[in-house]
Amino acid sequence: MWFYIARRVNLFVFTVAVLYFLVFLMVNALPGELATNLSGIQNPDIAQYDEIVAQYQLDKSWFNQYISFIKQRIHGDFGVSFGNGQSIFNDMLTLLPATIELCVYAMIIALIFGLPLGILAAIHYKKFGDFFLLGTSLIGYSIPVFWLGVIAIMYFGLDLQWLPVAGRLNLLYQVDPVTGFTLIDIYLSNIEYKQLAYKDAFAHLIMPTLTLAVIPATVVIRITRTTMLEELNANYIKASQARGLHPITIIFHHALPNAMQPVLAQISLQLSTLLTSAMVTEVIFSWPGIGQWLIQATYQQDYPIISAGILVCAGFVILVTVVSDVLLIATTPQRRSAVYGSN
Repeated sequence: MWFYIARRVNLFVFTVAVLYFLVFLMVNALPGELATNLSGIQNPDIAQYDEIVAQYQLDKSWFNQYISFIKQRIHGDFGVSFGNGQSIFNDMLTLLPATIELCVYAMIIALIFGLPLGILAAIHYKKFGDFFLLGTSLIGYSIPVFWLGVIAIMYFGLDLQWLPVAGRLNLLYQVDPVTGFTLIDIYLSNIEYKQLAYKDAFAHLIMPTLTLAVIPATVVIRITRTTMLEELNANYIKASQARGLHPITIIFHHALPNAMQPVLAQISLQLSTLLTSAMVTEVIFSWPGIGQWLIQATYQQDYPIISAGILVCAGFVILVTVVSDVLLIATTPQRRSAVYGSN
């Protein structure tokens, strides 16, 4: 087990090193002065320029520059923004919780709806319910996120006026950002009308969260259906049926726990898709997260923000994938058997 963890850690380090190298090449290929693209300081004076050259070792070989680039980024020095001259690292700390909050709630909703529907599809295999759920999941997977978000805004926000169409919280509620997560910050705050603030925060979450949850929910439905069909046709399930166990007991106590393992493995693989969809969702609903921040930086050609966003988002996806893989190996005897040849 420890040998496998060491292998995964080595894979993580190597993958991150390759990621940093590709971003380093991208920064060198961008138009403009390299010192400016690395530090974000536009029109530096002689003293500032000399400091940047020494900091990133621009007067030495490309390998030394690459190592210096890694050191600066690991220590949280991503430079400053072209637009406002503020620290990029501080901006990311402020904006990243909003994106994580949106993705976490979307994944929870995807599991709440996807798992039961996938089980129902497996139970009603090759019947109307199965075909209906498969067709619905295919349609949901095919709908572009931006189109679904615009339709939701037009119908539920503008026509019916049930839900707010932008932001995270009404400006009437002055909540200090302690953790960056709206619901937690409301709980920690001392504002009056806390229940109304919760209601407003949930209202702002509904449309972007449901819009973002559609694609992972359809993936969960199809994977749950496939894995449940495999488990329901297994010999131990047939033996349980022969002993006269109740179908609900067979499904929820025997088949479902084993069928959940591939589903959990797939969730980590969906993280990159979820982050990509979150960027589009944040722009549509004016959600103040790192996705909207990155897209705005792309429009403004703010190269330090673009390179920092790629490093952080891609590194976060790689980290979660490795951690989830290690946890699945640690908690799943079947996967340990496949890796080591024994439990």
